[in-house]
Amino acid sequence: MSGTKRTRGEGTIRSHKGGLVEARLYIPKELRHKTGGRERVSFYGRNESEALKKKKLFEKDLEKGYSLESRRLTVAAYMKRWLDGPLKRRVSARTLQDYRYHAEKYLIPVDCIGYVKLHELTAEDLENLYEILLDRGVGVATVRYVHTTGRAALQNAVKKRLIPYNPARDADAPKMPEREESKTLSFEQLEIFFREASKTQNRFEAFFFVASCSGFRPGEILALKWSDLVLPEEAGISGSARIGRRVEHTREQGFVLRENTKTKMRRTVPLFPEVVDALKVHRTRQLEEKSQRSDTWEEHDLVFPNQDGGIMNPNNIRRRHFKPLLESAGLPDIRLYDLRHSFSTLWVESGEDLSLLQKILGHTSIKTTADVYVHTGDAPRRLAMERFGRNLHPSKDS
Repeated sequence: MSGTKRTRGEGTIRSHKGGLVEARLYIPKELRHKTGGRERVSFYGRNESEALKKKKLFEKDLEKGYSLESRRLTVAAYMKRWLDGPLKRRVSARTLQDYRYHAEKYLIPVDCIGYVKLHELTAEDLENLYEILLDRGVGVATVRYVHTTGRAALQNAVKKRLIPYNPARDADAPKMPEREESKTLSFEQLEIFFREASKTQNRFEAFFFVASCSGFRPGEILALKWSDLVLPEEAGISGSARIGRRVEHTREQGFVLRENTKTKMRRTVPLFPEVVDALKVHRTRQLEEKSQRSDTWEEHDLVFPNQDGGIMNPNNIRRRHFKPLLESAGLPDIRLYDLRHSFSTLWVESGEDLSLLQKILGHTSIKTTADVYVHTGDAPRRLAMERFGRNLHPSKDS
């Protein structure tokens, strides 16, 4: 078989050491940039048929614009290149941080799929990886984010013509368990909570009032600056807040201000007079605090800074202020974020418009507002049914 000549363009088939068969392909000059300048490329198989099959597959890839490098690139090598490349200019620092964490821990290691050749990766490989991770005790939400990370990386590989299709599109990520409905506070419970915060003169009393009465995300409230607020001096007049940034945590810099919101939707939200009054009292308290700490205070114009004027850690608010207040007030143990859910639920239970709530919350979809943020109890449903019944069967006396 050694040196067997094929028809023009088929290359050469010959025996190779170790009992393998080598199929050699001649690369035209105009395509050599796809092979790193190589004039010939060899393919090996246990027999002539296998070697020719590999060669023909590569020829098809070459015709479609795929390079030889893509056939040699492992998942690990590609992932590292993707993470260190232009990605950082296309996504937020937090998203890049999350991609890097999940790729380095769950995709790149050789005991995951890092050793697999990029062009040989299949949807089945990914699904097997998800099962392995679940068996190791990795949470469903984490595995789903591993899937999201892989899908984003592989879609970029398709765009760069390193692979013909994205196998993650055909891989099934594990389903999330049914979402537990968030706990919310009623009007009566919020009144108890505010009373407790006022009694203890909690430094973040106004923060909790704004969170409960505006529906802002905690990170949006911590990013508020006084210049974002309109607080009329005249009593009983509504004000407003311009929401356009958020506090975000990064590994490299800790907590930073980002000039956008979670959904990239800037919005101006009215503040009713009681919220305006609470913010005015808070401003007076902050000016006193600033004068007492003038040596260490850093001015950033933040409405709810830490004790030195810098960005407040939301975990500290939750641990040192919010949870103790809930406990001392005898209220259910809820998340800080659940004040936003409480606002949403009470808004709807009060008969207010759902589409307006969507705009206040800054949601891109009203489905998110209705399905995730509104948790009506039995009482509103019962009252609504009673109203419907009265309309359907009006009293004979009327």
